[in-house]
Amino acid sequence: MALVTFVPRPLQTGSSWPIAVHALYWILSKPLFILGMILTILPSTLGISHSFFNLILNARILIIIARISFCTYLVHLMLVFRFSYNRAYDVYYHLTDTFTVYMGLLVVSLFIGFWMTMLVEVPFANLLKMSFEKVKNSDQQIQKTIVKDSLLTNEPECIVNHIEPNKL
Repeated sequence: MALVTFVPRPLQTGSSWPIAVHALYWILSKPLFILGMILTILPSTLGISHSFFNLILNARILIIIARISFCTYLVHLMLVFRFSYNRAYDVYYHLTDTFTVYMGLLVVSLFIGFWMTMLVEVPFANLLKMSFEKVKNSDQQIQKTIVKDSLLTNEPECIVNHIEPNKL
């Protein structure tokens, strides 16, 4: 994956590609990238706990970013569009300019995503959790009442152990 990603840049600066190298790159770039992605994802998929990528994915900062990633995802495109369409100057893509703009938009997106998560997503998730607990508790009360009031069961163990009368 790194080969496909980082090799073309040095070949593009100051020299032209020979036709054979150019054709070889286009033939092998996508399969090598996919192979690199498979080798990156496979250890985590197989549950290997002591892999390099599992160590990276379990880093505390990435876990925090993962918790706010949905709101950041929702906000990021709007920020990119707003930034792009409100510029009053032409953009010449240099590495430092692009990196600065990218990091600035990333930080602003993460900041807004964090606040959206704390002010919108977490309270509604807690509300949903409480409503499911109420439904679960009411279902358990209904089941107890059905077992208790059933004509088929008079044994107290059926009520206590929640055993269906037909399975006794």
